Amino acid sequence: MPTYLPQPPTSKGVTLVFNTSANGDKVPAGCTLIVRNTIGSTQTVTLITPGVVDGDLAIADRVSDPIPATTGVVAIKVPLTETYRDPADGLVTLNFSTPGATLNYAVIS
Repeated sequence: MPTYLPQPPTSKGVTLVFNTSANGDKVPAGCTLIVRNTIGSTQTVTLITPGVVDGDLAIADRVSDPIPATTGVVAIKVPLTETYRDPADGLVTLNFSTPGATLNYAVIS
């Protein structure tokens, strides 16, 4: 899946590029997601936690609060901690309740 780098806001403003959501998309730890929901039902974003404790106990993934239907726009801060980083590439993997063009997001720094 694609990796999306943060768009840096400026004091003059920046036109955000919104990405179509797909399960397995990756973003850098510490960025912020601006998530836009245009579908007729609430949606969620899941930050995957690839780690385990005690050798085999999976750490639960972080699921966002519901994003309101049709006009919902929320900001989600992706934690900077190692808990969310994929050990293979250091990025954070995202999953979406209903991936596709009706649930899209911008990545900002």
